[in-house]
Parts: sequence; structure tokens; C-alpha cells
Amino acid sequence: MPVIQDGGGANEALRQWTGQTSAPVAMLGDQRARWHWSEMLMLAEALAPEPRLVPQDEQERMDMFGLLHELCAEDGFGWSCRLIVLDILDQAGAHEVAARMRGKFASGSALDHAARRIGAVTLALSQRLERQAAAGSAYFVGNAISAADIYWTCFSNMIAPIDAALCPMPETYRGWSDMTRQASIGVVPVNLIAHRDRILQDYLDPPMWF
Repeated sequence: MPVIQDGGGANEALRQWTGQTSAPVAMLGDQRARWHWSEMLMLAEALAPEPRLVPQDEQERMDMFGLLHELCAEDGFGWSCRLIVLDILDQAGAHEVAARMRGKFASGSALDHAARRIGAVTLALSQRLERQAAAGSAYFVGNAISAADIYWTCFSNMIAPIDAALCPMPETYRGWSDMTRQASIGVVPVNLIAHRDRILQDYLDPPMWF
């Protein structure tokens, strides 16, 4: 059952329920709140072991979690995109929201560092897809879909929004994505967009709400 979280808001009801105010966060029965990306992934695997999103092969598992770290963790792709969005909010006058979110996510990194990180991770993902294709694979890891393919499909919205019919989101978010892309990588590699569109079509159930 989806529950509303007010992006950038105080979210006191969410704090009382889950012990924190970020989203997404997964709640199951009387178990602890899962708000870290790796915890939610492992909960998903426990609830529905097939099809697998975490490879059984140990080396592939390590490769996949390394990719996810670069997408999801501090100083990674999403973190760096968010730092640029906070600057956009500040410039637009949303100082209170930006300040509240910086209290959660700021790491002291300069915006030029964030922009470089976005570019570096994006380029590395594109190059990995090229190597995988040369080896006969259509996925980031091994020869089957994994969480890396799903996470990139979702995170790609931060620099290249999915078509509105497939992924509804406020137009403001689309503007932030365009500005973040222009401030960092400029042009997203074609193979990354083609990959996310194929994963969305073949494995997800549009519309994918953002």
C-alpha cells in the first residue's frame, strides 16, 4: 500500500511511524523500517525470490552491488544529482526545503565535484554495457536481469526523464532533470537510454510513477 511522503517536507507522521522522514521506505508487519536501498532490495528478494534480482554467482553479485553503490550511495550518481537539484531549489527561492534536505544529504562536496561524479558514473555504465554487449549479454551483470538494470531504469530519470505516458511525474521534476543533465554530462549515452527503455518495456509495468 503506497503512502504519501512530502518531498522536502517535515513529514512528522512518517518520522513517528518509521523513525525517519525519507522515501522510499518499506514497512512489513512489525518488522523494522527498511529505508536503505540495499535493505529494500533484500526484502524484495525475500518476498519474491523469483525472478532473482540479486545474482546467485558470487562474482556477479559483487559486481552488481558495486554498480548499485555507484548509483545509490553517498558520492554516487543519485547523491550527486540531488546536490545539483538542491542548488536549483536554492536559486528558485525554496531555501527552507533545500536547507532541510541538505541536513540529510549534504556531504560537503562542491557542485563541480558532483557534476564530475555524475559524468564519471554515467560514462562507466555506458562502457560496461558496451563490454557486456560485446560478450553477448543485454544486461549490466551476467546474462540475466538484475537489480542494476532496474535501478538504472529508475535513476535515469534524474538526467533523462522517461516519457510522460510511461512515467508520470510533475513537470517541475522534468525541468530539474534537464538542468542537472546540462550541468553535468550534457548528453546521455544512447546505449543507456536504449537499455532503460527496453527494461521498462520488457520487465516493468508502466506507468511507473516517479
